[in-house]
Amino acid sequence: MLKSGILLAVGVVLAASLPVVAEEQKVSSKVEAVTLYRGQALVTRVVNLPEAAGEMEVVVGDLPQRVVGDSLFASGEGVKVRAVRYRTQAVAAAPKKEVAELDVKIKEVQDKVFANTQMSALLESKTKYLEKLENFAAPTMQIEMAKGVLDAKQVSDLTDYIFKQRTAVTAERIELTKSTQQVNEDLALLHRKRNELAADMSKTEHQAVLFLSKPARGAIQVKLNYLVISASWSPSYEFRLNADGQTVNMEYVAQVQQTCGEDWSDVKLTLSTATPAMNAEIPLLAPMWISLLPGAGKVMAPQPSTAAAAQSLSEITRSQYGAAGAWNAGTGDRSQANWDLNRLSAEGQTLELAASGDALRAARAVRGIEEGLAVSYDIPSKMSLASRQDTQLVQIMTAKVNGKSFYEAIPLLTNYVYRGVEVVNTTDQPLLSGPYTAYVGGEFVGGGSLPMVAKGQNLALGFGVDTQLRCWRELKDKTTETKLGSKIETYNYVLHLESYKDKPAAVRLMDRIPVTKGQDMETKVGKTSVVMSVDLEYAEGQDKPKGILRWDVQAPAGSFGSKGVKIEYTFEMKYASDRSLGAAPAHLMEEMRKDYDERFKAAH
Repeated sequence: MLKSGILLAVGVVLAASLPVVAEEQKVSSKVEAVTLYRGQALVTRVVNLPEAAGEMEVVVGDLPQRVVGDSLFASGEGVKVRAVRYRTQAVAAAPKKEVAELDVKIKEVQDKVFANTQMSALLESKTKYLEKLENFAAPTMQIEMAKGVLDAKQVSDLTDYIFKQRTAVTAERIELTKSTQQVNEDLALLHRKRNELAADMSKTEHQAVLFLSKPARGAIQVKLNYLVISASWSPSYEFRLNADGQTVNMEYVAQVQQTCGEDWSDVKLTLSTATPAMNAEIPLLAPMWISLLPGAGKVMAPQPSTAAAAQSLSEITRSQYGAAGAWNAGTGDRSQANWDLNRLSAEGQTLELAASGDALRAARAVRGIEEGLAVSYDIPSKMSLASRQDTQLVQIMTAKVNGKSFYEAIPLLTNYVYRGVEVVNTTDQPLLSGPYTAYVGGEFVGGGSLPMVAKGQNLALGFGVDTQLRCWRELKDKTTETKLGSKIETYNYVLHLESYKDKPAAVRLMDRIPVTKGQDMETKVGKTSVVMSVDLEYAEGQDKPKGILRWDVQAPAGSFGSKGVKIEYTFEMKYASDRSLGAAPAHLMEEMRKDYDERFKAAH
């Protein structure tokens, strides 16, 4: 008796120590917040737990098709989340009313198909009967003709009868063919519609299974987070120049592409250029091995030019951000992502070992300030973004910024004069690079590309052509003389500017003189009828030493014809008398293109 009591007690203890297998419970949830990155989004759902206490296993269904299964995690106060598992499950929906209605229509059309088949068989029988009648009548008429007892009226009546019957059969066959073709098309359409509805009745549901421990009864919520792909955003701007010409209304919007398979209704939205960090592990830095080449003075690789170094550094940096994103997401092969970080950093170091110091310094300056910058914009009001193919717009901010209007004339390139406004980014956020549309007085004047603009940084915005201004360039004179073994060529140019405006206009008049990188030719500006620009950005910048000329002039109202603005200047080219000028060699044009690429990239 004692022994059996002990065994009973041991059995009770063992039973109490065994884990209780919780039964699955489906729970409700709602998307509360979304952080939208470039290419993916971090979605936060609020999950309502059951009132009961204890161990539980809850299922959150209806996750989007584009969910990243490895990214699920959950947290909450007053409850312990033991694990989160992602799974897919085939579910069958209840029969739909539309399917039943389609089944009725399909049956009706199938009945028509059957009726048409029977009618077709009947017409075939009629045709065969008429053929037999013809086969019977023809020999009989021949016999009667031979005996001389042929009744012409009977022959005529029989012939009319046969042809009338054939005409009627042919007409019925034509109509029957049309009817059969139509009912077959109707039946195919009905079947296609039913298959589409039936596909929705049997679908794969994406689910999150949460294993929880809830110590006390009561209503508690946990937050389920997961990444989705097929979601991204890009910046876009509208700039409207006001009538005063000195203030600009800016609208900063995000163009959102969202096809993850889940509608975000009334959510707190954050737009970010960062990479979602789902991996807490620190990446491993691997050693970098190099080898020495035989022979003194040799380098690992030919020294790249400034433009090539800038492009290579930019490409390596972008690739590193991509690899860092893969590492931080933690959803793929972590070993490969860590190796990619080491490989790309080794490529950057190899470039540093090969390039000259001047090229590297210039290349790093050209790369711009956008690389590596991560910004986030919290949208103040709640947003709704459906999962659909077309682009949706989200307003990030609106601002009114003060500026200084100007016009820029480049007669060497075009006779048009362009309108611009210099503004300062006085908002509390940097402006990312992206396209913009420009308006003047409510009228669309064109589009452009905005570079990355930091807080407090100056920005020159273009607002298209002003047709009330025009310019052109005139070569007035050219002289050549030889002095002390050197040839000196003097060029005299006149820059013309006309204004048909009723107000004065501040114009930047631009021109250039040729320059050389060597010491075999000297060029310099001589006399100029108007003092060249003293603007610090121009006077202390890189443009002036490269032969870019600028004058800041005021075009009075109605200054055209003889009243037009004229700037006359000369420049000299001095080189050895045994040399002559010719077309620019191909390598110099390549250098010009590289320099242009650097300047264009810096401006955009």
